[in-house]
Amino acid sequence: MSLNEKSIKGVIFDMDGVLIDSEQLMSRSAILALKEFGVEAQPWDFIPYMGQGENSFIGNVARKYNVEYQYAMKYRAYEIYDMLVCTEAKLFPHIKETLTTLKSRGYKISLASGADIMKVTSNIKAIEMEETDFNAFVTGNDVTRNKPEPDIFLLAAERMKINPAYCLVCEDTISGIKAAKAAGMQCLGITSSLQSEVLTNSGADITSESIHILLDILKPLKITNLKKKKL
Repeated sequence: MSLNEKSIKGVIFDMDGVLIDSEQLMSRSAILALKEFGVEAQPWDFIPYMGQGENSFIGNVARKYNVEYQYAMKYRAYEIYDMLVCTEAKLFPHIKETLTTLKSRGYKISLASGADIMKVTSNIKAIEMEETDFNAFVTGNDVTRNKPEPDIFLLAAERMKINPAYCLVCEDTISGIKAAKAAGMQCLGITSSLQSEVLTNSGADITSESIHILLDILKPLKITNLKKKKL
């Protein structure tokens, strides 16, 4: 499989595992939070729910241990995560520079994370960026159906004012890749959480260990100058 790079006009980035290496830290935060509610969760319990937002990520694990899910579990996990992310999350190199360069080449960029705005804000702070750095900014709070449904990516495309067929999604989870393909978009699978073969079998068009590969793939867009109409 390969990308049709000439059709791409906008790039949509997932957050966790794509712009910041935070999946293990989120699992650890969730384990600590759930323990306060009597749940002795294990790291591998969360793997099937990666990329689906914390209501699924934490809620399904709580239910696995026969404990009713409460939103308080999620918010407690976010509180723990926020205290740790700036010092303990592993930052991928050259993230901000990559995004800035893509914008300078004429591409629109957006963030589309299934997480709540509270967590996304913590992550943005950790990678030293701001919401205004993106042409569109979508979180799990903006949609009713989270990944693997396509809603979050379709909304990002709508806010960028780009046809979904001209969008490339960067994702690191199975649910995220399925959402991208359901939205009719191309997908770059990032191997921060899962192996390349798993991402490819889930529908990723290509895989890489970093979004930095985009600078080799996406050349500057040619902007057509429209002739001014004579009065």
